[in-house]
Amino acid sequence: MTLTLASLEIGQTAVITGFTPECRQEVRQRLLDLGFVRGSKIKIENVSPLADPIAYTIHHTQIALRKSDALCVLIQVSGDRG
Repeated sequence: MTLTLASLEIGQTAVITGFTPECRQEVRQRLLDLGFVRGSKIKIENVSPLADPIAYTIHHTQIALRKSDALCVLIQVSGDRG
């Protein structure tokens, strides 16, 4: 089942599979520039008190994303939590 990055829970790991069709081109390009490319492993590290932004680790780097941007990223959840 394909989900969006915004649906991950703390500690879960996933693999990026692409972007939603609704994702604006400038958002997609920014995410690609940050390393959000197909096949990359990503893990949710922390959620702010109001659940926006959310901190993710990708390519050994922690990046905070707005929930609206995380909704653009399609993922496949892996079974592990680490």
